[in-house]
Amino acid sequence: MATQTGKTRTITGFLADLLEYPRWMIERDVDFTNCKYEGHYNAFIADCKYCRFGTACQWLDKNRTPSIDGASIEELSDALEAAVKYLRAAHPHERHCGCKTCRWLREARHFKRSHLK
Repeated sequence: MATQTGKTRTITGFLADLLEYPRWMIERDVDFTNCKYEGHYNAFIADCKYCRFGTACQWLDKNRTPSIDGASIEELSDALEAAVKYLRAAHPHERHCGCKTCRWLREARHFKRSHLK
């Protein structure tokens, strides 16, 4: 996963680590108890398209840890962007909130500005 040499990390490794928090939050938000498809999103199935967890389930299905391991920077960047959009919409807060989600959103925004132009 993350390639580390001393204190140096690859951008891919940092992105993969950065995606851990939204993965945990989204997994917590989604209830797969009654899912016939065991949490595997399929856009061609009406149950998935109209499920209240559709967006989150789709993100999780695409960004589970094994999927992340071989992902390109572009794919990880897209996953980060989708996670930011999801967390902003699902967990709206005040501008200067200090909760973990808001701190993660600030970290993600800072990373995007400084590394993904």
